[in-house]
Amino acid sequence: MYSDPEVLFYDLPEDILRAKLAGDFARMETLLNARLSSPRVSPMMKERLEFEKFRLSRLLKRYPYDRAGAMERMRARVPDFTEEELDKMEEDGCVDYIYCLGGKRYVSSFSGTLIKMSDDLARREVKAPQEDDGVDLDAFIRDIKKTGSAAYRFGIRSSLTIEKEAFEPGSTYTVHIPVPAACAQQPEGEIRILPEGEAVVSDPHAFQRTVCFKRQSALNRPFEAEFSYTSRLKFVDPFRDEKHIVYPGALPPCEDDLCEQLPHICFTPYIRRLAKYIAGDEKRPLYLAKRVYDYVTMNVRYSFMRSYLLIDRQAEYAALNLKGDCGIQAVLFITLCRVLGIPARWQSGLTVDKFSTGDHDWAQFFTEEFGWLFADPSFGGSAFRQGKAEKHAYYFGNLDCFRMVANRRYFSEFDPPKRFIRFDPCDSQDGEAETDARGLDSFEFDKTDKTFMFEKL
Repeated sequence: MYSDPEVLFYDLPEDILRAKLAGDFARMETLLNARLSSPRVSPMMKERLEFEKFRLSRLLKRYPYDRAGAMERMRARVPDFTEEELDKMEEDGCVDYIYCLGGKRYVSSFSGTLIKMSDDLARREVKAPQEDDGVDLDAFIRDIKKTGSAAYRFGIRSSLTIEKEAFEPGSTYTVHIPVPAACAQQPEGEIRILPEGEAVVSDPHAFQRTVCFKRQSALNRPFEAEFSYTSRLKFVDPFRDEKHIVYPGALPPCEDDLCEQLPHICFTPYIRRLAKYIAGDEKRPLYLAKRVYDYVTMNVRYSFMRSYLLIDRQAEYAALNLKGDCGIQAVLFITLCRVLGIPARWQSGLTVDKFSTGDHDWAQFFTEEFGWLFADPSFGGSAFRQGKAEKHAYYFGNLDCFRMVANRRYFSEFDPPKRFIRFDPCDSQDGEAETDARGLDSFEFDKTDKTFMFEKL
């Protein structure tokens, strides 16, 4: 198994790459095994090939539908969806698929992506009635702009259960569940974590904070943790307010906030040229960051993504394909800021409403005038597409309170670390699980979160 993330930046040998692009995965596996057994192949390349072999085992699970299955899946949600519409959306770059021995296989999330990208399909979708989640972002933005600050108290119970088919009685399971990390908007003294049973909670300032369980059991019992925390935010208008440090307790910028972070935050020739194009003749860091935000939110379409494990050089992926979900957009924003000399950081975790949670990622950037500020390209891009200029402007510099921060750095190890490759090495939101023999895929366990406290302070 690979140990150095930089090896993922290495290109594959051309015969292996040729088999991969052709969808000849049996041939690809044969070639991988041959190279791995060769004494002429360097240890660094063997690490890269081991990782590619691991990805190969996950690939077809992420692309389960052939053409007929894809149409059946779409028509379950949009009954009058046509073959011609699928062809057109493929031509427009909206559909994620791979070739498998000459035929196409479509990513598991493709139907949700198409509906997300098309207002017409969204209107035609057959939808189940939904409960009001109690979160009105427009009202929140109006209120915090009037009062200058906002605070909410949340409580969440997280439970991770091994799927019945994957459970091996008597095996020892190591499980990581993400929990609130100390950061500018989540004061360390207002975080409370109660893991069920014996567990190790990582440091409050860990890059990717988790509670880690290790348990041998003949019975398939869930792994559970309960936590509460406070989210405190201040409103800032970076183009009108007097200069002041908005979050004086935030950790100061460091070299890590300006450098490449291979394999995904990488200053490739295209990324450098794109950053220069976006900057134009602007030199002021705050205004440069706004230009980057505008470029990403106005040009990169929101798209559900395949597993991050299967996406190479993610910042460049977003820049070349002009599509990505919240995390891919945030990585592009961070990368472009760093190229332009603006310190930028990752944040991610959960969005929280009165009943449940969802995964979400965003960014921070630093200016001398205001210190660390926030940028949410995903929420900002959605506001731009809806014609909500005020909301689009808000998510440059500000956030809403309805989220939980678990992660402060992209592609970082757990403490204590996992033994095997994570199903998502980049981020930590859905939990991770492994036995002493292997790591579990996301299909082999189920994590649920239930909100039991949702209070405005």
